[in-house]
Amino acid sequence: MIKKKNQLAKRDNPLFFARPRNFGIGNHVQPKRDLTRFVKWPKYIRVQRQKRILFQRLKIPGTINQFNLYADANTTHSLFKLLKGYQPETKVEKRKRLLEEAKEIVAEQKKSG
Repeated sequence: MIKKKNQLAKRDNPLFFARPRNFGIGNHVQPKRDLTRFVKWPKYIRVQRQKRILFQRLKIPGTINQFNLYADANTTHSLFKLLKGYQPETKVEKRKRLLEEAKEIVAEQKKSG
């Protein structure tokens, strides 16, 4: 019982009473607020944030999304090795091929003629 009486005495002290804050003009200073949403951010930051949000919201088709993925070094090496066979011939190689074909044609004409 004594403890309750002391607690009540501490709370009901007339020197300390609750005053509601008034944030009107000329009264209490308003509390600090997080204004990061209203900051004019640099363009590169805005663009990267918008891009991230777009990627979250949009479902990108697989035919386009394949270009966002990349292969590791081994796969890349084997792919370039494969594509080397389909590389178009250079001007030097073409000249050499045409010369050989011309020599064959001349050789055939000498045999038949």
